[in-house]
Amino acid sequence: MVKCYTLNGEFYEQGLCFHDFNHICEVLKNNEEILQHFPVESILLLINEYSKIISKDRDILKEEGVPFLCFYLKKANLEKIIELNLKNKSYLDGFIEVGDKKFIKAQKRGLTCHWIAGNVGTLGIYSILQSIICRNSNLVRIPENCIDLIIRLLKPFKDIKIDYKEESYSGKDILKNICIVNFPSSNLQLNGHMSKLADCRVFWGGEEALNSIRSLPQKTTCKDIIFGPKYSFAIFDKEAIESIQLEKYLENLVTDIVSFNQKACSSPHVVFLEKSSISLEEVTQRFIKVFKKLYKRYPVKFLGETTCADIINIRGEYALSVDKMLHCSKGFEYTILIGSEFKLEEPIGGRTVFLKEIDDIFEVKQLITPRVQTVGIALKNQERAINLANEITKAGVDRVVKVGYMSLYDSPWDGSLVISDMVRWCSLNINGMI
Repeated sequence: MVKCYTLNGEFYEQGLCFHDFNHICEVLKNNEEILQHFPVESILLLINEYSKIISKDRDILKEEGVPFLCFYLKKANLEKIIELNLKNKSYLDGFIEVGDKKFIKAQKRGLTCHWIAGNVGTLGIYSILQSIICRNSNLVRIPENCIDLIIRLLKPFKDIKIDYKEESYSGKDILKNICIVNFPSSNLQLNGHMSKLADCRVFWGGEEALNSIRSLPQKTTCKDIIFGPKYSFAIFDKEAIESIQLEKYLENLVTDIVSFNQKACSSPHVVFLEKSSISLEEVTQRFIKVFKKLYKRYPVKFLGETTCADIINIRGEYALSVDKMLHCSKGFEYTILIGSEFKLEEPIGGRTVFLKEIDDIFEVKQLITPRVQTVGIALKNQERAINLANEITKAGVDRVVKVGYMSLYDSPWDGSLVISDMVRWCSLNINGMI
């Protein structure tokens, strides 16, 4: 059974029930043509107005990730992202000459089917609105724990209207091209039906679910955009550790650690500290001081039983070990684990971080695989930062960002320019014909 929460621009908080996607897809297909008559500028103006509305909603701003979402969806920021992805946003509106009577246009792909993970509540909005910019219709499977937030986030579109070049455009027409659904992830029949309908499949999730989706039947012309399980860590170099800015770097790192309960693929789990004149113990004490300073601002949210058990077990292991050290709060506000083994530790979550001292920051490239998504850095020298980024991205890392920015959604993401992947690049060549 499919439960449908948005259809044809209307919201259904209890969900409409369907046995399959036939009616849903008929509605989306009928509405798809509406967006084709929207200039990209009008879509950006609607999204910009939407970002203003949610930025003034104090209740929804309390939801984790929403303040940054407001910034991300500002027109000026989206224009930069489109330029990075497409070079020229005019490609979305018509055939643009690129030389010698050759023209290029970025056409919609059609029906984009999204499978959204439940670790970051706002994730679905990023995925959906990038697809809307490309004028695709969207069938989106959202986990149960995220549906309420996604519905609350989408509702403001219903009342938005803007004028552009003497024409009026409505946010409700954007909603008509979005259908939010939920069904059991174990239902292969429904997953298979959804997959076969897709002109583009966008998947965010873990390895087991990813492999399951990949094995589903699909159109030979379908484009896959995959965001699978990833791992992230941080690096502090000697100069950063010895600088007067160390506390600020540590504060930024703590915000990365506490974001999304450390469940995001971009959440750091290990921090590598280059040996310096500041002892590891002193850095640790300053780290603890920052945690204590910030955990009132970022109180611990719900931790599942499994995460709590994992934290208790790893604390016990480190407390009883003769060659490891444990620093932790009485509750689950922070857990700092110090060991000498040079490796990427398995994620524990719940504000648990492993500290490891190394002789040279470039040693970490030995640990890099394509599984690593984000490396947060605190370095004082730009040339060294660029050299490090070159080495570790060659080995497989997708993103290198300053600490404090690890969990902020960006483009490219996981090595993909998402908007570019959500369009079909079409060409017209009439050189010598006319």
